[in-house]
Amino acid sequence: MNLNPIVLSIPIYFALIGAELLVERLQHKEKYRFHDAITNISCGMTSQISGVFLKVVVVGVYELLYEHFRLFDIPRTWATGLLLFVLADLCYYFAHRYSHEINFFWGGHVVHHQSEDYNLSVALRQSSLQGMFTFMFYLPLAMVGFETSFFVYVSALVTLYQFWIHTELIGKLGPLEWVLNTPSHHRVHHGRNPKYIDKNYAGTFIIWDRLFGTFQEEEETPVYGITTPVRSWNPVWANFGHYFQMAEQLRQTPGFGNKLRVVFGRPGWRPAALGGPYQVPAVEVATYQKYCTTAPATVNWYVFGQYVVLLGVAAVFLFTQKDMTPASRWLVAGWCTWAALACGALFEAKRWGYWLEPLRLAASVGLLLLALQHQPWLGAALAAGGVYLGSSLLWLYSFRRVFASATKVPEAAYAQA
Repeated sequence: MNLNPIVLSIPIYFALIGAELLVERLQHKEKYRFHDAITNISCGMTSQISGVFLKVVVVGVYELLYEHFRLFDIPRTWATGLLLFVLADLCYYFAHRYSHEINFFWGGHVVHHQSEDYNLSVALRQSSLQGMFTFMFYLPLAMVGFETSFFVYVSALVTLYQFWIHTELIGKLGPLEWVLNTPSHHRVHHGRNPKYIDKNYAGTFIIWDRLFGTFQEEEETPVYGITTPVRSWNPVWANFGHYFQMAEQLRQTPGFGNKLRVVFGRPGWRPAALGGPYQVPAVEVATYQKYCTTAPATVNWYVFGQYVVLLGVAAVFLFTQKDMTPASRWLVAGWCTWAALACGALFEAKRWGYWLEPLRLAASVGLLLLALQHQPWLGAALAAGGVYLGSSLLWLYSFRRVFASATKVPEAAYAQA
Protein backbone atom coordinates (compact mmCIF):
# COMPACT_ATOMS: atom_id res chain seq x y z
CA MET A 1 0.00 0.00 0.00
CA ASN A 2 1.57 3.29 -1.14
CA LEU A 3 0.82 5.58 1.79
CA ASN A 4 2.31 8.76 3.15
CA PRO A 5 4.56 7.99 6.17
CA ILE A 6 2.82 10.82 8.02
CA VAL A 7 -0.53 9.02 7.66
CA LEU A 8 1.04 5.75 8.79
CA SER A 9 2.37 7.53 11.88
CA ILE A 10 -1.05 8.78 13.05
CA PRO A 11 -1.52 5.98 15.66
CA ILE A 12 1.94 6.79 17.08
CA TYR A 13 1.00 10.48 17.30
CA PHE A 14 -2.07 9.71 19.38
CA ALA A 15 -0.18 7.24 21.57
CA LEU A 16 2.43 9.90 22.35
CA ILE A 17 -0.25 12.53 23.01
CA GLY A 18 -1.83 10.06 25.43
CA ALA A 19 1.52 9.53 27.13
CA GLU A 20 2.04 13.29 27.46
CA LEU A 21 -1.44 13.65 28.95
CA LEU A 22 -0.62 10.95 31.49
CA VAL A 23 2.63 12.67 32.49
CA GLU A 24 0.74 15.97 32.72
CA ARG A 25 -1.74 14.43 35.17
CA LEU A 26 0.95 12.72 37.23
CA GLN A 27 2.91 15.98 37.50
CA HIS A 28 -0.27 18.00 38.17
CA LYS A 29 0.52 20.36 35.32
CA GLU A 30 -2.01 21.88 32.92
CA LYS A 31 -0.58 21.69 29.41
CA TYR A 32 -3.78 20.68 27.60
CA ARG A 33 -7.17 22.34 27.23
CA PHE A 34 -9.89 20.19 25.71
CA HIS A 35 -11.25 22.75 23.24
CA ASP A 36 -7.80 23.78 22.07
CA ALA A 37 -6.58 20.20 21.61
CA ILE A 38 -9.67 19.24 19.62
CA THR A 39 -9.22 22.29 17.38
CA ASN A 40 -5.53 21.46 16.88
CA ILE A 41 -6.39 17.91 15.79
CA SER A 42 -9.23 19.19 13.57
CA CYS A 43 -6.79 21.46 11.73
CA GLY A 44 -4.40 18.55 11.29
CA MET A 45 -7.16 16.30 10.01
CA THR A 46 -8.44 18.85 7.49
CA SER A 47 -4.84 19.48 6.41
CA GLN A 48 -4.30 15.80 5.63
CA ILE A 49 -7.64 15.57 3.83
CA SER A 50 -6.99 18.65 1.70
CA GLY A 51 -3.55 17.24 0.98
CA VAL A 52 -5.19 14.31 -0.78
CA PHE A 53 -6.42 16.73 -3.43
CA LEU A 54 -3.53 19.21 -3.47
CA LYS A 55 -0.74 16.65 -3.79
CA VAL A 56 -1.90 15.84 -7.31
CA VAL A 57 -0.68 19.30 -8.34
CA VAL A 58 2.26 19.61 -5.96
CA VAL A 59 3.76 16.18 -6.66
CA GLY A 60 2.82 16.53 -10.32
CA VAL A 61 4.92 19.68 -10.75
CA TYR A 62 7.88 18.04 -8.99
CA GLU A 63 7.56 14.95 -11.24
CA LEU A 64 7.35 17.12 -14.36
CA LEU A 65 10.60 18.90 -13.50
CA TYR A 66 12.28 15.63 -12.58
CA GLU A 67 11.28 13.92 -15.82
CA HIS A 68 12.25 16.74 -18.18
CA PHE A 69 14.81 18.97 -16.48
CA ARG A 70 16.89 16.88 -14.07
CA LEU A 71 20.65 17.26 -14.31
CA PHE A 72 21.61 13.87 -12.84
CA ASP A 73 20.17 10.44 -12.14
CA ILE A 74 20.78 10.11 -8.41
CA PRO A 75 20.42 6.51 -7.19
CA ARG A 76 18.62 5.43 -4.01
CA THR A 77 21.25 4.54 -1.44
CA TRP A 78 21.75 5.20 2.26
CA ALA A 79 24.30 7.88 1.41
CA THR A 80 22.04 9.69 -1.07
CA GLY A 81 19.15 9.31 1.36
CA LEU A 82 21.13 11.11 4.07
CA LEU A 83 22.17 13.79 1.57
CA LEU A 84 18.56 14.24 0.48
CA PHE A 85 17.44 14.51 4.12
CA VAL A 86 19.93 17.31 4.78
CA LEU A 87 19.02 19.15 1.55
CA ALA A 88 15.28 18.73 2.16
CA ASP A 89 15.78 20.14 5.66
CA LEU A 90 17.63 23.12 4.19
CA CYS A 91 14.77 23.68 1.73
CA TYR A 92 12.35 23.43 4.65
CA TYR A 93 14.26 26.17 6.48
CA PHE A 94 13.76 28.64 3.62
CA ALA A 95 10.16 27.56 2.96
CA HIS A 96 9.43 28.06 6.65
CA ARG A 97 11.31 31.34 6.89
CA TYR A 98 9.52 32.94 3.95
CA SER A 99 6.19 31.64 5.27
CA HIS A 100 6.84 34.07 8.13
CA GLU A 101 8.30 36.92 6.12
CA ILE A 102 5.76 37.17 3.27
CA ASN A 103 2.25 38.08 4.38
CA PHE A 104 0.44 36.04 1.73
CA PHE A 105 2.48 32.95 2.63
CA TRP A 106 1.96 33.65 6.34
CA GLY A 107 -1.75 33.12 5.78
CA GLY A 108 -0.92 29.54 4.86
CA HIS A 109 1.26 28.98 7.93
CA VAL A 110 -0.36 31.05 10.67
CA VAL A 111 -2.65 28.13 11.57
CA HIS A 112 0.26 26.27 13.13
CA HIS A 113 1.00 29.21 15.45
CA GLN A 114 -2.53 30.04 16.59
CA SER A 115 -2.68 27.74 19.60
CA GLU A 116 -1.99 29.49 22.87
CA ASP A 117 -0.88 26.19 24.42
CA TYR A 118 2.23 24.17 23.67
CA ASN A 119 1.92 20.40 23.63
CA LEU A 120 2.11 17.52 21.17
CA SER A 121 -1.37 18.22 19.79
CA VAL A 122 0.00 21.56 18.50
CA ALA A 123 2.31 19.60 16.19
CA LEU A 124 -0.82 18.33 14.41
CA ARG A 125 -2.22 21.82 13.94
CA GLN A 126 -1.34 22.36 10.28
CA SER A 127 -2.74 24.53 7.51
CA SER A 128 -4.77 23.16 4.63
CA LEU A 129 -3.21 25.76 2.31
CA GLN A 130 0.48 25.95 3.14
CA GLY A 131 1.57 23.24 0.72
CA MET A 132 0.35 25.40 -2.16
CA PHE A 133 3.02 28.00 -1.33
CA THR A 134 5.95 26.04 0.09
CA PHE A 135 6.31 23.23 -2.48
CA MET A 136 8.19 25.56 -4.84
CA PHE A 137 11.13 25.69 -2.41
CA TYR A 138 11.72 21.96 -2.92
CA LEU A 139 11.67 22.00 -6.73
CA PRO A 140 15.47 22.44 -7.07
CA LEU A 141 15.78 18.91 -5.65
CA ALA A 142 13.83 17.60 -8.64
CA MET A 143 16.14 19.40 -11.04
CA VAL A 144 19.22 18.06 -9.26
CA GLY A 145 17.88 14.55 -9.84
CA PHE A 146 16.20 13.19 -6.69
CA GLU A 147 13.42 10.89 -7.87
CA THR A 148 9.89 11.91 -6.87
CA SER A 149 8.86 9.10 -4.53
CA PHE A 150 12.32 9.17 -2.93
CA PHE A 151 11.83 12.85 -2.19
CA VAL A 152 8.28 12.37 -0.88
CA TYR A 153 9.35 9.77 1.68
CA VAL A 154 12.53 11.49 2.82
CA SER A 155 10.89 14.92 3.15
CA ALA A 156 8.13 13.26 5.19
CA LEU A 157 10.84 12.17 7.62
CA VAL A 158 11.83 15.82 8.06
CA THR A 159 8.23 16.52 9.02
CA LEU A 160 7.99 13.50 11.32
CA TYR A 161 11.06 14.61 13.26
CA GLN A 162 9.32 17.81 14.26
CA PHE A 163 6.46 16.14 16.12
CA TRP A 164 8.36 15.44 19.36
CA ILE A 165 9.73 18.97 19.74
CA HIS A 166 6.24 20.36 20.49
CA THR A 167 6.37 19.78 24.24
CA GLU A 168 7.15 21.66 27.44
CA LEU A 169 7.95 18.45 29.32
CA ILE A 170 11.50 18.21 27.90
CA GLY A 171 14.09 20.76 28.97
CA LYS A 172 17.39 21.63 27.31
CA LEU A 173 19.42 18.72 25.92
CA GLY A 174 23.03 19.77 26.36
CA PRO A 175 25.36 19.47 23.33
CA LEU A 176 22.45 18.39 21.08
CA GLU A 177 21.20 21.99 21.29
CA TRP A 178 24.10 23.06 19.06
CA VAL A 179 23.12 20.85 16.12
CA LEU A 180 19.51 19.70 16.37
CA ASN A 181 16.22 21.50 16.64
CA THR A 182 14.98 20.67 20.13
CA PRO A 183 11.87 21.38 22.23
CA SER A 184 13.69 24.36 23.77
CA HIS A 185 14.53 25.88 20.39
CA HIS A 186 11.05 25.28 19.02
CA ARG A 187 9.32 26.73 22.07
CA VAL A 188 11.09 29.97 21.13
CA HIS A 189 9.69 29.72 17.62
CA HIS A 190 6.12 29.46 18.93
CA GLY A 191 6.56 32.36 21.36
CA ARG A 192 4.88 35.70 20.68
CA ASN A 193 7.31 37.60 22.90
CA PRO A 194 8.96 40.36 20.80
CA LYS A 195 12.45 38.81 21.14
CA TYR A 196 11.15 35.42 19.96
CA ILE A 197 9.23 36.56 16.88
CA ASP A 198 10.58 35.09 13.61
CA LYS A 199 13.34 33.01 15.19
CA ASN A 200 14.42 29.35 14.99
CA TYR A 201 12.91 28.28 11.66
CA ALA A 202 14.75 24.95 11.61
CA GLY A 203 13.09 21.65 10.88
CA THR A 204 15.69 19.14 12.06
CA PHE A 205 19.04 20.99 12.15
CA ILE A 206 19.27 24.21 14.16
CA ILE A 207 22.57 24.90 12.38
CA TRP A 208 20.64 26.65 9.60
CA ASP A 209 19.41 29.30 12.04
CA ARG A 210 22.89 29.69 13.49
CA LEU A 211 24.35 30.10 9.98
CA PHE A 212 21.72 32.53 8.65
CA GLY A 213 21.31 34.73 11.72
CA THR A 214 17.83 33.69 12.88
CA PHE A 215 18.78 31.81 16.06
CA GLN A 216 17.47 32.76 19.49
CA GLU A 217 18.18 30.94 22.75
CA GLU A 218 15.24 30.14 25.03
CA GLU A 219 15.47 32.52 27.98
CA GLU A 220 12.24 33.57 29.69
CA THR A 221 9.23 31.26 29.35
CA PRO A 222 7.47 32.02 26.03
CA VAL A 223 3.90 33.23 25.73
CA TYR A 224 2.49 31.09 22.93
CA GLY A 225 0.29 32.10 20.02
CA ILE A 226 0.14 34.97 17.55
CA THR A 227 0.08 38.70 18.17
CA THR A 228 -3.54 38.91 16.95
CA PRO A 229 -5.19 35.82 18.51
CA VAL A 230 -7.71 33.99 16.32
CA ARG A 231 -10.19 33.66 19.23
CA SER A 232 -12.17 30.83 17.69
CA TRP A 233 -12.38 27.04 17.77
CA ASN A 234 -13.51 27.01 14.13
CA PRO A 235 -10.92 25.12 11.99
CA VAL A 236 -12.25 26.66 8.76
CA TRP A 237 -11.91 30.20 10.11
CA ALA A 238 -8.46 29.26 11.41
CA ASN A 239 -7.41 28.52 7.81
CA PHE A 240 -9.07 31.44 6.05
CA GLY A 241 -9.42 34.20 8.65
CA HIS A 242 -6.05 35.76 7.83
CA TYR A 243 -7.06 36.27 4.19
CA PHE A 244 -10.32 37.99 5.16
CA GLN A 245 -8.28 40.33 7.35
CA MET A 246 -5.84 40.90 4.50
CA ALA A 247 -8.71 41.74 2.14
CA GLU A 248 -9.98 44.33 4.60
CA GLN A 249 -6.50 45.80 4.94
CA LEU A 250 -6.17 45.99 1.15
CA ARG A 251 -9.48 47.84 1.00
CA GLN A 252 -8.19 50.43 3.46
CA THR A 253 -4.69 50.78 1.97
CA PRO A 254 -4.21 53.50 -0.68
CA GLY A 255 -2.00 53.03 -3.75
CA PHE A 256 -1.14 49.99 -5.83
CA GLY A 257 2.44 49.79 -4.56
CA ASN A 258 1.25 49.84 -0.96
CA LYS A 259 -1.27 47.10 -1.70
CA LEU A 260 1.52 44.95 -3.14
CA ARG A 261 3.49 45.41 0.07
CA VAL A 262 0.46 44.35 2.10
CA VAL A 263 0.40 41.09 0.14
CA PHE A 264 4.10 40.39 -0.31
CA GLY A 265 5.69 42.38 2.50
CA ARG A 266 6.10 41.26 6.09
CA PRO A 267 2.99 40.51 8.14
CA GLY A 268 1.90 43.59 10.03
CA TRP A 269 3.21 46.08 7.45
CA ARG A 270 1.15 49.25 6.95
CA PRO A 271 1.95 52.45 5.07
CA ALA A 272 2.84 55.53 7.11
CA ALA A 273 -0.54 57.05 6.26
CA LEU A 274 -2.21 54.29 8.30
CA GLY A 275 0.21 54.44 11.21
CA GLY A 276 3.17 52.45 9.90
CA PRO A 277 4.00 48.82 10.69
CA TYR A 278 2.29 47.29 13.70
CA GLN A 279 4.54 46.99 16.71
CA VAL A 280 4.79 43.65 18.50
CA PRO A 281 3.36 44.20 22.00
CA ALA A 282 5.21 42.95 25.06
CA VAL A 283 3.50 40.10 26.93
CA GLU A 284 3.93 38.34 30.27
CA VAL A 285 3.08 34.75 31.09
CA ALA A 286 1.63 35.73 34.48
CA THR A 287 -0.86 38.27 33.08
CA TYR A 288 -1.69 36.94 29.60
CA GLN A 289 -5.30 35.76 29.21
CA LYS A 290 -5.86 32.88 26.77
CA TYR A 291 -9.00 32.59 24.68
CA CYS A 292 -11.42 30.36 26.56
CA THR A 293 -15.01 29.19 26.34
CA THR A 294 -16.54 27.04 29.07
CA ALA A 295 -19.01 24.48 27.75
CA PRO A 296 -21.20 22.32 30.02
CA ALA A 297 -19.90 18.80 30.53
CA THR A 298 -22.79 17.31 28.55
CA VAL A 299 -21.79 19.37 25.49
CA ASN A 300 -18.13 18.42 25.85
CA TRP A 301 -18.95 14.72 26.16
CA TYR A 302 -21.30 14.95 23.16
CA VAL A 303 -18.55 16.55 21.06
CA PHE A 304 -16.06 13.96 22.25
CA GLY A 305 -18.40 11.12 21.19
CA GLN A 306 -18.97 12.66 17.77
CA TYR A 307 -15.27 13.35 17.44
CA VAL A 308 -14.38 9.70 17.94
CA VAL A 309 -16.67 8.90 15.00
CA LEU A 310 -15.09 11.70 12.97
CA LEU A 311 -11.56 10.45 13.60
CA GLY A 312 -12.58 6.93 12.61
CA VAL A 313 -14.10 8.13 9.33
CA ALA A 314 -11.09 10.37 8.60
CA ALA A 315 -8.67 7.51 9.24
CA VAL A 316 -10.59 5.17 6.93
CA PHE A 317 -10.67 7.92 4.31
CA LEU A 318 -6.92 8.55 4.45
CA PHE A 319 -6.10 4.85 4.20
CA THR A 320 -8.63 3.99 1.45
CA GLN A 321 -9.22 7.17 -0.57
CA LYS A 322 -7.16 5.89 -3.51
CA ASP A 323 -9.79 3.20 -4.07
CA MET A 324 -12.73 5.62 -3.90
CA THR A 325 -14.54 7.21 -6.79
CA PRO A 326 -13.96 10.97 -7.14
CA ALA A 327 -17.53 11.68 -6.02
CA SER A 328 -17.16 9.53 -2.89
CA ARG A 329 -13.82 11.14 -2.12
CA TRP A 330 -15.33 14.62 -2.22
CA LEU A 331 -18.39 13.57 -0.21
CA VAL A 332 -16.39 12.03 2.62
CA ALA A 333 -13.90 14.92 2.68
CA GLY A 334 -16.77 17.41 2.81
CA TRP A 335 -18.48 15.51 5.64
CA CYS A 336 -15.27 15.40 7.70
CA THR A 337 -14.79 19.16 7.32
CA TRP A 338 -18.45 19.75 8.24
CA ALA A 339 -18.10 17.58 11.35
CA ALA A 340 -14.96 19.42 12.49
CA LEU A 341 -16.72 22.75 11.91
CA ALA A 342 -19.73 21.52 13.92
CA CYS A 343 -17.54 20.64 16.91
CA GLY A 344 -16.10 24.14 16.99
CA ALA A 345 -19.55 25.70 16.68
CA LEU A 346 -20.81 23.74 19.69
CA PHE A 347 -17.76 24.76 21.73
CA GLU A 348 -18.53 28.41 20.93
CA ALA A 349 -22.29 28.03 21.62
CA LYS A 350 -23.15 29.02 18.05
CA ARG A 351 -26.91 28.66 17.67
CA TRP A 352 -26.63 27.80 13.97
CA GLY A 353 -24.28 24.97 14.85
CA TYR A 354 -26.85 23.45 17.19
CA TRP A 355 -29.74 23.69 14.73
CA LEU A 356 -27.70 22.26 11.86
CA GLU A 357 -26.52 19.31 13.94
CA PRO A 358 -29.59 17.07 13.25
CA LEU A 359 -29.00 17.58 9.53
CA ARG A 360 -25.34 16.62 9.93
CA LEU A 361 -26.29 13.50 11.89
CA ALA A 362 -28.75 12.46 9.18
CA ALA A 363 -26.10 13.10 6.53
CA SER A 364 -23.71 10.90 8.55
CA VAL A 365 -26.09 7.94 8.38
CA GLY A 366 -26.80 8.61 4.70
CA LEU A 367 -23.08 8.61 3.93
CA LEU A 368 -22.63 5.34 5.79
CA LEU A 369 -25.44 3.66 3.85
CA LEU A 370 -24.14 5.04 0.56
CA ALA A 371 -20.69 3.64 1.27
CA LEU A 372 -22.05 0.18 2.17
CA GLN A 373 -24.95 -0.06 -0.27
CA HIS A 374 -23.52 -3.09 -2.08
CA GLN A 375 -22.19 -4.84 1.02
CA PRO A 376 -23.84 -7.93 2.55
CA TRP A 377 -23.92 -6.28 5.98
CA LEU A 378 -26.05 -3.35 4.80
CA GLY A 379 -28.87 -4.38 7.17
CA ALA A 380 -26.54 -4.38 10.18
CA ALA A 381 -25.15 -1.01 9.08
CA LEU A 382 -28.69 0.36 8.80
CA ALA A 383 -29.46 -0.80 12.35
CA ALA A 384 -26.21 0.66 13.72
CA GLY A 385 -26.85 3.93 11.89
CA GLY A 386 -30.34 4.12 13.36
CA VAL A 387 -29.00 3.63 16.88
CA TYR A 388 -26.30 6.24 16.28
CA LEU A 389 -28.81 8.76 14.91
CA GLY A 390 -31.40 8.19 17.61
CA SER A 391 -28.99 8.30 20.55
CA SER A 392 -27.21 11.37 19.20
CA LEU A 393 -30.49 13.24 18.70
CA LEU A 394 -31.61 12.41 22.24
CA TRP A 395 -28.27 13.57 23.61
CA LEU A 396 -28.48 16.73 21.53
CA TYR A 397 -32.00 17.40 22.80
CA SER A 398 -30.81 17.06 26.40
CA PHE A 399 -28.82 20.31 26.25
CA ARG A 400 -31.20 22.28 24.04
CA ARG A 401 -31.59 25.06 26.66
CA VAL A 402 -27.94 25.98 26.25
CA PHE A 403 -28.65 27.09 22.68
CA ALA A 404 -32.16 28.46 23.22
CA SER A 405 -31.17 32.13 22.95
CA ALA A 406 -31.54 33.88 19.60
CA THR A 407 -27.96 35.12 19.92
CA LYS A 408 -24.73 33.61 21.16
CA VAL A 409 -25.08 32.43 24.74
CA PRO A 410 -23.08 34.53 27.23
CA GLU A 411 -20.16 32.54 28.58
CA ALA A 412 -21.40 32.77 32.18
CA ALA A 413 -24.78 31.28 31.23
CA TYR A 414 -23.07 28.70 29.04
CA ALA A 415 -20.94 27.55 31.95
CA GLN A 416 -23.92 27.29 34.29
CA ALA A 417 -26.28 25.46 31.90
